[in-house]
Amino acid sequence: WRGGNLKLGTDYRFGDRHTIGVLFNGSLNDNGGEQNSTIEFSPLSNPNAIDSLLQSSSINDNEQLNLSGNLNYRYDDAEGTTLNLDLDYGAFRNESLSRLPNQFFGPDGTRRTFVELSFDTPSDIDIYTATADYEQPLLGGKLGTGAKFTKVVSDNDFRQYSVVGGEERFDADRSNRFRYDEQVTAAYVTFNRDFGAEREGGEKGPGGRPFNFTAGLRVEHTDALGELSLYNGEATRAPVDRDYVNFFPNAGITWAPAPKHSFALSYGRRINRPDYGNLNPFLGFASLVTFEQGNPTLQPEIVNNLELAHTFAYRYTTKLSVSRTEDQITRLIRPDDEDPRATYITWDNLAEQTVVSLNASVPAQLSAWWEVYVSATGSYTDNQAAYPDGSVVDIQAFNFNAFAQNTFTLPAEFKLELSGFFSGPGVWGGTFETQAMGAVNVGVQRQFLADKLKARLAADDIFFTNGWRGESNFAGQYFRGGGNWDSRRVSLSLTYNFGNDKVKVRQRKTGLDEAAGRVGGDNG
Repeated sequence: WRGGNLKLGTDYRFGDRHTIGVLFNGSLNDNGGEQNSTIEFSPLSNPNAIDSLLQSSSINDNEQLNLSGNLNYRYDDAEGTTLNLDLDYGAFRNESLSRLPNQFFGPDGTRRTFVELSFDTPSDIDIYTATADYEQPLLGGKLGTGAKFTKVVSDNDFRQYSVVGGEERFDADRSNRFRYDEQVTAAYVTFNRDFGAEREGGEKGPGGRPFNFTAGLRVEHTDALGELSLYNGEATRAPVDRDYVNFFPNAGITWAPAPKHSFALSYGRRINRPDYGNLNPFLGFASLVTFEQGNPTLQPEIVNNLELAHTFAYRYTTKLSVSRTEDQITRLIRPDDEDPRATYITWDNLAEQTVVSLNASVPAQLSAWWEVYVSATGSYTDNQAAYPDGSVVDIQAFNFNAFAQNTFTLPAEFKLELSGFFSGPGVWGGTFETQAMGAVNVGVQRQFLADKLKARLAADDIFFTNGWRGESNFAGQYFRGGGNWDSRRVSLSLTYNFGNDKVKVRQRKTGLDEAAGRVGGDNG
C-alpha cells in the first residue's frame, strides 16, 4: 500500500461578522494484494471423503484518486445570529485490475481443469452539495433552520476477460455497466431552550438552568435511479427507480437535579442510505465458487433510537438505549443459484432489527503517573426477516464488548500506553454468528525540541488474537469460516509541528462529509 494525502485551507475574516473560507482535500492511494485459497469439496454424507480441490489466487491492483473542494461563507453577530453557507464538489476515481487463476485437482493431486479470468472495473463518482444553515435567538432559546441539496452520479464498468494462452479475450456476455443517479433535497427546523428556576447549590444546565429541552424535524425527498446494461446489448433487469419522502423528528430533555449529576432522555429518527458500492451488482471474486455482489434494490434503513444517559462528576457516563431499525442494511451469505457448490456475500435488507444496549465508561486518575480509561457495553440483538425464496432470518444474540487504555508517565518524560479490547460472541451481518476476539496493544512515546517533535514506537495485537471465526446457517446452506490479517505489527512514527502554533484554525465540517462517507466503508 502506498498513499499520500494533502489538505489545504484558508479563512479570510472581514469586519467583525463575516468569514469566507476555502478547503481542498486530495488523496492518491495505490494498493495491491494477493489472496490465496484452497477449497475442499466432499459429499455432505461423508465430509472426510474429499472429491476435489480448488486452488485459487485473487491478484488485485487498485488506484484511488479523491479530490474535493469547499467554499464557505459564515456570518456571526454578538446577539447569537449565525448564517453558514457551503458549496462542495467531490470527485472519486477508482481504477481496479484483478486476475483470477483457478486450478481444479482430483483427490490424488492430478490437475483436472485450469480456468483464468481477469477483470477491469473502473468506477467514477461525482458528488455536488449546497448547504445553508441559520440560527437566531427566539423566545429565550435558539431557533435553527436550514436546507441541503445533494446530487450523486456513480458510473461503474465491469469488463470480464477469459485468459487463454496468456491472451485476454473480452467476454461481452458477462460484462456490464451500472450507473446510479441520486438527488436528495432536505430541510430542517430545530429549537432548544434552557428553563427551570435556578436554586442555590443546584446543578445548572448549559444555559444556567437545571433543564434543557430540544426538538426538531427534518424532511427529505429522495429521487434515485439505478440502471444496469450489458455490453452485448441485451436487455437486463428493469431500472431501479426510487422516489420517496421521509420525516425525521427528534427531541430530548436534560435534567441536572443535584451537583455533579445530570440525566438526558432523547429520541431520534434517522435514515442511513447504502454505500454506492453496495448498490453495484458487479461480482467481486475470491475464487470461482466464492464471491461477493452488490444489490441495486437495497432500500435505505430507518432507525428509531431511544436513549437514557446519566453523567456523574462530568466524567462517568452510563447509557441505556433501545433502537429499532426498519429495512436494516446487512450482509448475508447465500448459496449461488447456478452452482450449488458456490457461496457469495451480498447486501440485503432485514425486515427489522432490535438492539438493546447498556454502556458505561469510566476515566480515572489512579495516581500521579497512572491514568486509565475503561468502557464496557452489553447488548442484545434480534434480527428478523423473510424473503420471497422462503429463506428466513430469526436470530437472537447477546454480546459483550470492553475496551481499556492505561497511560503511564515514566521518568525522562516518556509515556507508556497499554490498551486492549475484547469482543464476545455475537452476530455479524444478518446471520453470521461470531466467536470471541480481541487484541492487546502497547506503545511508548516522547516529545523533543520543546514538544514540537513527537516520536512513538508501537506494537499492535502483540498476541495475534485479532482474528475472526464464525458460522452461518441460512437459505439451506451451512457456512463456517474465519480469517486473520497482518494485525500484529510494529510501527515507528515521527511527527513534527512547525510554524506559529498560536494561530486559531477554524475546525468545521463541510456539506460533502455525509455523502462522501458512502463512497467506501461498511454498513453491516
